[in-house]
Amino acid sequence: MKINFFSVFTFLFCLAFSSLLYAEGNKTLYYILDGSGSMWGRAGGRTKIEAAKEVLNKLISEMPDNLLSGLTVYGHRRKGDCSDIEEVIPLGKIDRAAAKDKINSIKPKGMTPISDSIEFAVERVKGNEAGTTIVLVSDGIETCDKDPCKLTKSLKESGVNFVMHVVGFDVSDSAEKQLKCIAEAGGGQYFSAQNATALLKALTAVKESVVKEKPLPTPEPTPAPIKQKISSSSKSIRIKAKGPGRIKFKYQSWLKRPYQWQLLDPETGKVKASFNSLKEQMVPPGEYQLAWDQSEHGTSTVTLGEVFRIESGKVTEVPLLTAIQLRLPQWVKRPYNWGLIDPEADSIVALFRDIDQPFLVPAGEYDLFWHQAEHGSSRIKLKRVQIEQDKTNTVELSSALHLVRADWVPEELYYWAIRKPGRKKKIASFRLWEPQLVPPGEYEIVYRWREHGSSESPLGTVKVEEGRLAEFNINTGVKIIPPEGTEPPDGIWFVELDENGKRIGQVSIARTFGPIALKPGRYRIDYLQEEHGSSRVTIVDSFELPAGSLVEIEM
Repeated sequence: MKINFFSVFTFLFCLAFSSLLYAEGNKTLYYILDGSGSMWGRAGGRTKIEAAKEVLNKLISEMPDNLLSGLTVYGHRRKGDCSDIEEVIPLGKIDRAAAKDKINSIKPKGMTPISDSIEFAVERVKGNEAGTTIVLVSDGIETCDKDPCKLTKSLKESGVNFVMHVVGFDVSDSAEKQLKCIAEAGGGQYFSAQNATALLKALTAVKESVVKEKPLPTPEPTPAPIKQKISSSSKSIRIKAKGPGRIKFKYQSWLKRPYQWQLLDPETGKVKASFNSLKEQMVPPGEYQLAWDQSEHGTSTVTLGEVFRIESGKVTEVPLLTAIQLRLPQWVKRPYNWGLIDPEADSIVALFRDIDQPFLVPAGEYDLFWHQAEHGSSRIKLKRVQIEQDKTNTVELSSALHLVRADWVPEELYYWAIRKPGRKKKIASFRLWEPQLVPPGEYEIVYRWREHGSSESPLGTVKVEEGRLAEFNINTGVKIIPPEGTEPPDGIWFVELDENGKRIGQVSIARTFGPIALKPGRYRIDYLQEEHGSSRVTIVDSFELPAGSLVEIEM
């Protein structure tokens, strides 16, 4: 019989860890949080995920040191993926600062795999003989074709010592029914919360029932069903079927009719309907997210994040008030594109071309990028921005760099670039002599005159301050003056020397006598007339290149 020693080691490690974890008899309170796309919906005037983060952070601050806790989140990383379940706060004694960072980084995206999340959580708390309290906070039903109520009952019957409480956060009647069933199957209690205050009250009550052993409030009894006798003489019963609801936008005067907007399933991202008017529209009941295309060619499709519910026979007002507006210097020209990047996923959230109007965007924290010319510059991240909800967020972009060339510097340019001093990787490159927006910082300037006829030439460092246009003068260089009739050589090397005459770098040009821009310093000049018909020779042993000078060397 073959023994998998790694499996044995893993089993023994987990067994030892569980024994150590519960050895002191500490009480355990474990949370499961809904991070699905529908958590962008509003409850009590703000998004549910914002309210949940605030409440969890408050609970973390108040947790006693001897309480074991942990948090599993589902649906927060990928659309349409039922395996998107992650323990973001490991089970154990809480590191408050790290826990809050994890909570604040949650961004709802996908499905609602309640069953698999419960199974994961119960597996994590196995071995606690004193018992564990698990709290599920969800704003909807299971969407991964499983039965969480049946699963919870089976787990309870398996002998694992846990109690499952459930908080329904602004849920529909059908969702409440399922969530109540889970709480009942888990031997716990169901709480209904319509806003952050109610959510905090429910979770605080559960925490105190664990920490201080306070009894939970008795839930209000469910009203007895109304029974009515239907006359047998009636030929039929008329039932009023549920019809559509209506969606109405609340927006500022600057918002113009879009190329199109779409209703998306918040968990799968599938398109349910499309329109191109700002007028009130009739739509089927359900929960949706908005995807917005302001123009056909000048913007990307922007998913606005917030989730809203359309109810039969009712008008739902959806605010279109969260936007970004740029404030730029007068010299800035319309770029190839600019936009917002999710800093965690490093993926584009919104992309635009125009710079003279606001654009709708989702609330959150992003990196703002800029791409001045399609083939004349690279994309560069300019700054981290915080987009606040229900307001037009004005973002100033005014930190910039201008390379000012002397009259002898050729207009021809392959590129110039910036990089951190001492680093090889370029932060951004440009093929334009015009000023360019860049983030504040200290940079080394790298210049390349031609693609095939010259190498990179490091020119020196420059400091770009916040909100300022920095200038860097390209006015230091060398030009070879050959005898009349001399053919340009296959190579000229300007070898930079240190104070002891040792090589510390070099810049080369080919089939030209220059001029070439260099940084100030001491140089040697090597020369190769023909690649296959001569050898490389030193024609100038050493010379000084002062700052701001063009040194012409006669051969």
